[in-house]
Amino acid sequence: MKILSKIAIVLTLILLLNSAAPAEIRYAGSFLELGIGARAMGMGGAFVSVADDGSAFYWNPAGASLLIRPELFGMYSSLFKSLEKHHHVGFTRPLYGGAAVSLNWIRLNVSDIPAFPQPVGTYAERRAEAKDFFSWQELQQTGLALTSAPFDYSNFTSDAFVLTLARRYKVDVDFGWQYFVFPTEIPLGLNVKFIRQSLFGQTSSGLGFDAGGMFKFGLDDLFDDNRLGKVSFALAAKDLFNTKLTWNTQNRASGKIKRSWHLGLSYFQPLPRINGKLLFAYAFEKKYNSIHHFGMEYFYHERLAIRFGLDDQQFTAGVGLKVSIFNVDYAYKGHELGGSHRVSAAIRF
Repeated sequence: MKILSKIAIVLTLILLLNSAAPAEIRYAGSFLELGIGARAMGMGGAFVSVADDGSAFYWNPAGASLLIRPELFGMYSSLFKSLEKHHHVGFTRPLYGGAAVSLNWIRLNVSDIPAFPQPVGTYAERRAEAKDFFSWQELQQTGLALTSAPFDYSNFTSDAFVLTLARRYKVDVDFGWQYFVFPTEIPLGLNVKFIRQSLFGQTSSGLGFDAGGMFKFGLDDLFDDNRLGKVSFALAAKDLFNTKLTWNTQNRASGKIKRSWHLGLSYFQPLPRINGKLLFAYAFEKKYNSIHHFGMEYFYHERLAIRFGLDDQQFTAGVGLKVSIFNVDYAYKGHELGGSHRVSAAIRF
């Protein structure tokens, strides 16, 4: 099954890279849609309005400014029954005045993709020649069947290097009666990302930009009731200028990563009686289609977290453990091609 999947991948890519006319690839850079961070994935990807850990750069660059300590963050996942390997490592550093900078590297790798000799003639011509043959051996003799041994193997590697700049602004809203001042926070952030892909000696590259913002406030402040929690609204736009990836092939095949919009809402409720915290989150994503994300997290005693979610109607779940400066998270996501497992870890200095 793995070899068939890899054959399908390489055939698709070869057709795109070697067509006679310049090609426009719709799903360019699709590895950037896989998600980063086991905590966020365990919550169904409903993270654009949360984004307060080392994966913030991916979900909403504004969230990098929410970190109050430097953090080294990494993730590993094996996708689609180990067909693909997904890695991430990054470092976020808070700066003076509510600012932050983050550097991140994402890699997706599909290994041992076979290359087969190109059949003689077009598929239609070979099919016409084979119309009177019915056995597998007869099809093989006509060259219609792809049965010869591969002459080469290659890895399909996709990399993204992301620089994030963010700043958190504190704004006190004066309502003008009874000297009531309502404190709010407005984090803003920007990504600059360089993307590079390679296959069989051919490479593509491009430069893209993401931007995001949040509006955060406390219902406890608004209604003067410390039993209430915090609310966060968020808006993020990925690939603001439709990031273009161009291959160094003879026909200069190119693809655009279409701009996507992400809206989010979350509510954080402390539960002091049971020494816990509860987080509910929702996100809406619009790119080619409209996608809804739902997630929840229960955090007990600042140590153990349990998470559930729905990512485009796919069930997700996860757990997290915090010990001293170390955080370890695990997430599972269902998929028709096989569920995937993600593990991420962070060190907060």
